[in-house]
Amino acid sequence: MQDSRSIEFKDRSHGRYWWFSSTQANYVPPIFSFLTAQEWEIMRDWYEETEKRFPAGTGECNVPAMSMLQGLIMGNNLSRVVQCGHFIGFSTLLLGFMMRRMGHPHSVYSVDIDPNVTAFTKQVVENAGLLAYVHLEVSDSAAPQTAKNAATYLQGAPQLLFIDSSHEYNHTKRELDLWFPALQPGGFAIMHDVSAFATSFDGAGNGGVKQAVQEWARGRDLQVALINDFASDQHYGDKAPLYRDACGLGLIQKPI
Repeated sequence: MQDSRSIEFKDRSHGRYWWFSSTQANYVPPIFSFLTAQEWEIMRDWYEETEKRFPAGTGECNVPAMSMLQGLIMGNNLSRVVQCGHFIGFSTLLLGFMMRRMGHPHSVYSVDIDPNVTAFTKQVVENAGLLAYVHLEVSDSAAPQTAKNAATYLQGAPQLLFIDSSHEYNHTKRELDLWFPALQPGGFAIMHDVSAFATSFDGAGNGGVKQAVQEWARGRDLQVALINDFASDQHYGDKAPLYRDACGLGLIQKPI
């Protein structure tokens, strides 16, 4: 039954189910409830398979970030999305399902530097019947040619950019330098991992996405909204903020 989807996840011990266990939600979040029965089975199978194949970590951005993206995309009928970093396909699958529901082929252009995870994600996308909606590219997401390739595939300027790739300070700046000018005026750049806690994901120790986004936006006199940028720990206990993801989320809108 639809109303039982994902509710069982709250009793699972694997760290990837933190949203379900921390909220103890007795409802199905909209990112799952909008799926058809067949799509949900594909999503559930994805959870089972990736938990076995990637025991070191599955890395999905989880419910809060995807819920924000769903609201922007499906709430405004967006049809051209660029994703920097798809890893093993959680967000890519959901984005593809959204676009299919809205009737927008050639609508998700996703770039990841790792050919092995891309091969896995491509198989998942194909099995889900989403090849008409999603294109996966093996490349550095800051490589200049990717922006040109994206515009060709999407048949227009991207309306939304989702950055969840290297988490490194210098690389994030390069991604913003490349993709923000390519965005449609009024479009959105969304960055995962903008919190103080997530700065630890920058292997070079240069401040990660948080530092990069703040400096980049300040240098261009752009306003950036950083949700949970203050979060310094993955576990909140009784002091959980309203936005549950300790990794945080950033948003910049391109001026018109």
